[in-house]
Amino acid sequence: MTRPVPIAPMMADLVRKGIAAVDGATFEELGRCPHCGGPLRPHDYRRKRFAIITNGATVRDVRVRVKRFRCNGCGRLCYADSPFYPGTRHGAPIVELAAVLAEQMPPGRAARTLERLGIVLDRATVREYARLPLPPITTMNLFGIHVPVSLIQLPIPPAHRARSHLAAAAKQREQGKEEYHEEEGKPKQEEDRADRERGREQPE
Repeated sequence: MTRPVPIAPMMADLVRKGIAAVDGATFEELGRCPHCGGPLRPHDYRRKRFAIITNGATVRDVRVRVKRFRCNGCGRLCYADSPFYPGTRHGAPIVELAAVLAEQMPPGRAARTLERLGIVLDRATVREYARLPLPPITTMNLFGIHVPVSLIQLPIPPAHRARSHLAAAAKQREQGKEEYHEEEGKPKQEEDRADRERGREQPE
């Protein structure tokens, strides 16, 4: 077995505390519809998992709330600016860290290194995130390991470059791909249909 990457206790503590500080954060800013540029009206809030963290003895979810809007132009549901890449199940800094580590070591070793940092992420997910067409990731050397700057800057501001990839994701959906809800794994088309049948918006 490959020897694990040595992790300074101070670094693991810094990463865990930074991620934990995001727990319960709310993201609710969005100017215009990212699909057509139309005006928006409030729809509801969704709780999304940002990360799973561990201290070696306990494991817990870190979740945030993201506001959704209904576009008055095209009728689509849109998420507020938030630190998530389309189609991923973790916050953007976690995705970026997995991708950066996967460039330095095999996915299995990267997953073990993440666990030593206090982040629970399996090898298959590390491999999946390593294959994503992410924008260039700015990194820094922290205790001998290159990590994304976004991880060090936690808690993160609402505006995040993950939003810039939503336009590309929207274009792919227009070419016939269904949009799946990041948490529930159910097609957005089905979700929209359920909203219409209810005939009313979900309460905040």
